[in-house]
Amino acid sequence: MMKKLFCLLLAIVLLALPFTAVHAETEMSDYCIYDVSDILELESWNGLESRAMEMSLRYGCGVYVIILPGYGEYTHYDGDMDKAAPDIITRNDLGYGTDRDALVLLIDSNTGMSAFGSTGPRGTSIFNSTALSELDPSISTDVSFSDLDSAITKYLDECERLFSYEAENGKAYGFSEADVQPVSEADPDAMLTDCVYDYAGILTADQKEQLEKKARYLSELYKFGVYIYVVSDYYDVYPTDDVWYACEHVYETQGFGYGPSNRDGIMLFMSMSERDFATYRTVGKGYYAFTDYGLYELEEYFLGAFRKNDWYGGFQDYLTYCDYLLDLAEKGTPLDYDPSGDNDPTYPDGEYTPRKMTFQEKAMVLGPFSAIISLVTCLIFRAKMKTAGVKTQANDYIAKNGIRMFVTRDIFTHSTTSRTRIHTDSGSSGGGHSSGGGHSYSSHSGSHGGGHSGKF
Repeated sequence: MMKKLFCLLLAIVLLALPFTAVHAETEMSDYCIYDVSDILELESWNGLESRAMEMSLRYGCGVYVIILPGYGEYTHYDGDMDKAAPDIITRNDLGYGTDRDALVLLIDSNTGMSAFGSTGPRGTSIFNSTALSELDPSISTDVSFSDLDSAITKYLDECERLFSYEAENGKAYGFSEADVQPVSEADPDAMLTDCVYDYAGILTADQKEQLEKKARYLSELYKFGVYIYVVSDYYDVYPTDDVWYACEHVYETQGFGYGPSNRDGIMLFMSMSERDFATYRTVGKGYYAFTDYGLYELEEYFLGAFRKNDWYGGFQDYLTYCDYLLDLAEKGTPLDYDPSGDNDPTYPDGEYTPRKMTFQEKAMVLGPFSAIISLVTCLIFRAKMKTAGVKTQANDYIAKNGIRMFVTRDIFTHSTTSRTRIHTDSGSSGGGHSSGGGHSYSSHSGSHGGGHSGKF
């Protein structure tokens, strides 16, 4: 029995090796059909997924279908599906190759609405304005009447037609140079510098490139510079006793920020020799989006990975939470911003830090969660004792969060339930303090911005 089991496992591993190698080489995502609404039957999903993946690998451009129960929860462009489609692809690092070329059909299962989108130079050239205007109109009709199998099949047929035309003619159907508008031409004063700097060599070339793309994307999306700056020893950059002043010096002397005058932005500065970090955000929009409490929560979100020496993961977390805070500010609801003036976005006054929780408070908060986790664990073990049945839905065979959708809000609900604001007597211009969340830092205010410094 054990021998048969070993042979079966070996066969599975050998069969998986070629597929794994292809994905590692091409940097293609694991799936092409993401049915978050759990609508497609398994057999249908398998067929559509196989065809979309084969087409993506053959033509070197990801072909995606994303079905969501209310797309507005997964994108900054709520109310504009045409912009939401490529935005969801970009935010979730989908696409083919380092340029993340992709075509996408976005479907909202709640409303029956649909939209097409594309990313990367290849994707945008294939799904150009002319090609999009001539796509089979019955795709949207079928989606509206919930005939998703037919709609997705027609969408894949149209993608195949456009790919074939490009292969036969050496250029995309209907493509013209007018479809391309570089960011520098649209707004020459927007971003004058790169967003990610690694002078300590802690990132691979590919990691730095991916972080640069995401930081650049967020900067242009919110018109607010988002930066990462890593050095070996901050003292070599700016001789000072506190890393924050080196961080401030770099931001203000390197031309960082968005816009020709305000130079709005935020920067995470790291010095590797003594494991120092600092955050700096500018006055105005920076203080509005990144309140002192919001900045503290941002640091809590990325410092965990850095303590494990997971630099790339920590920087990804930093960018993810920056996106979250900027999105809240864009909607007029910045994290814990008090319009009465306690957290005035124009001046670095009214900063505060969450107080340390008492043992009794921790017990009250964690006790019920511990009981729930224990109950769920027991139920899972009990369920595993039962005979497995045949699955009928596609999402039963892939993780519910197969698509990461990092703009969803459920991962942040802890931030306002277990801490109480304590106002300082005056603006924070120095003065260290320890917080209850796990790290110690000092708050600072400069002439053009403020932030924190500490250890990781």
